[in-house]
Amino acid sequence: MRRLILSIASVVGLTASAFAGPGADLSEFAGELRVQADERALIAASQPAAPAQPLDIEDPFYFELEQFSVDAMRLSRAIQQANGPQDLQCIFRGMSDDASERLDALNLADSSGEQARIYRAISAMMRDAEEIAPAVDEEDITLDGFTCSPG
Repeated sequence: MRRLILSIASVVGLTASAFAGPGADLSEFAGELRVQADERALIAASQPAAPAQPLDIEDPFYFELEQFSVDAMRLSRAIQQANGPQDLQCIFRGMSDDASERLDALNLADSSGEQARIYRAISAMMRDAEEIAPAVDEEDITLDGFTCSPG
């Protein structure tokens, strides 16, 4: 019986992901970033008085947070071009700006404790993105050819 339930769940999951739209894609990407931000917050918080370690441009988190910013802005513009809800346009534009600002803040932080707070703020923003982004797919708008970057 358990195998049957697991099989059904995996088929449903595969079917849902096959029809996933840009909102679901961004939500999944945000979830991956949230996990990374949580892990980094724990590490940074373990030595709060230590000097901050700026992110190297080759750090995958650096690149992925920049990519999230780009994807959120692209999604905002696609919603606008499709005459979609203005609140969603503003939310994703704001997330794009916020991601860029927090990336800069990580690199300007003086201590690991300060970086831990920034990572926690990034995590909270990514949790919001996970919850809000799927609404894009539920709207009656067409985002022709739009895809978010894979996480």
